[in-house]
Amino acid sequence: MNFEEVKIFRDKISKRFNQPAELTNYLCHFSKENNFIYVETPKVACTTIKRVLQQAETKGNMTYESPGDVHKRELSPLLAPSDDFNSFFKALDDEKIFKFCFVRNPFTRALSCYLDKMVKVEFERKRLAPKLDLDGNSVPSFYEFLCAINEQNESERDIHWASQSYLLRPEKICYSFIGRFEFFIDQFNLVAKKLKVENFWDSSSSWHATNASSLVERYFDERNIELICKIYEKDFLSFGYGWSSEIVN
Repeated sequence: MNFEEVKIFRDKISKRFNQPAELTNYLCHFSKENNFIYVETPKVACTTIKRVLQQAETKGNMTYESPGDVHKRELSPLLAPSDDFNSFFKALDDEKIFKFCFVRNPFTRALSCYLDKMVKVEFERKRLAPKLDLDGNSVPSFYEFLCAINEQNESERDIHWASQSYLLRPEKICYSFIGRFEFFIDQFNLVAKKLKVENFWDSSSSWHATNASSLVERYFDERNIELICKIYEKDFLSFGYGWSSEIVN
């Protein structure tokens, strides 16, 4: 895009989504071939979904030199909004284009993010902890992690712990389908069949990386529950999740 086109694109994104154009450009995956727009949510099976969609777009010919390549937009065969922003904005309002996303219980999404980015992978902790003014050389407690998130404005938060309502903008996009991570296999089966990409989807593959749901009782005391409910209030309201951590998948 030239300078004028970039300005038009940024203005349109700002008016439509009220979020930075770079964020929209990363989260939205558009296929003219298969007539869909997928808006991803980090820590909600996005790696699995993007891999299936990328393979389908290339008829199974997509190759990856490293597991992280699936997240590199410059390698993806799926269009980012800026690749053809006129077609993208038309598709947003076209009822024939299947627009979908997946959401997750805020309790387990936050815990999964903590375990994956602060506990399990040292490289990720050193990369991301400074964004929360935390020391990347030591593992913060879950409470310290949540307190640091609570101190940030929504626009300051990294996409891994930003609220799903901020990322997905359900009030701005008329989604054809909003799936739930808790029923991912069954519901993504439905999406794959709808898009006719089921040949590229192996439901037996591992996608529940941190097993956060099995650790809820260990991590959620009264103060952590209070922080989750405060930080992710819009997610509870937008996506119909209960405010209790007593029963989560």
